[in-house]
Amino acid sequence: MLNKSYREFSQIYDLLMNDVNYEKWTSFITDKIKGSKKILEAACGTGSVTSMLAALDYRVTAFDLSQDMLMRANEKIGRNPGIRLLNMDMADFKIDDKFDAAICCCDGVNYITEDEAERFFKKIYNHLEDNSRFIFDISTRYKYDSMFNDTYVYDDGDIFYVWENVHDEESGSVNVEINFFVRDSLDKYIRINEVQTQYIHDTDTIERLLEKAGFSDVEIYDDYNDEPLREDSLRAVLCAVKK
Repeated sequence: MLNKSYREFSQIYDLLMNDVNYEKWTSFITDKIKGSKKILEAACGTGSVTSMLAALDYRVTAFDLSQDMLMRANEKIGRNPGIRLLNMDMADFKIDDKFDAAICCCDGVNYITEDEAERFFKKIYNHLEDNSRFIFDISTRYKYDSMFNDTYVYDDGDIFYVWENVHDEESGSVNVEINFFVRDSLDKYIRINEVQTQYIHDTDTIERLLEKAGFSDVEIYDDYNDEPLREDSLRAVLCAVKK
């Protein structure tokens, strides 16, 4: 049974993401960044990738807009002098340091507008050393068109949720509302409501914004596989280089 600590969405988040193969994601990233050891991670969430990089002795400065997510990440990582967690906005951050690589996993860029993405890419560029790689993913238009027009219901006895999506064609966004009902230690259900807006970005637009920010040699993969993006790919992974 879930205890009271699961009242926060930041902790329920890990339950929602329990089917994500973070080991595969981390392996893909470390292969692409090769010998780089000093990494900047944007929108780190609850620190699933961060903690795996920490276990591989990478030095990571990770930031997220949500303090609750960062608290959860801190619990997961524990004391580690090579990891720094910061509370910052993707579209408006500044760190007095430079890095060998940058990453942003699990749809972070889908949570910002095109204008914000342009600013974000430029800031990432300015925080990287020369010949560094920036690796990030986005959910594709195909994924939103095929999967984000429905209502989903999940129930495992301890947690029940209803996930509703409203696709706004005019703004190119998807409004997501999730109502959780979580059973506590008194065998009562607590309701948690989470509302999010995600933005649909075409890979052509994202590639143009990367090049405008100064990046080059942009490669686009199908999910975290070393294979080209397909028309029916659910996730695009982009790798760009600061020369």
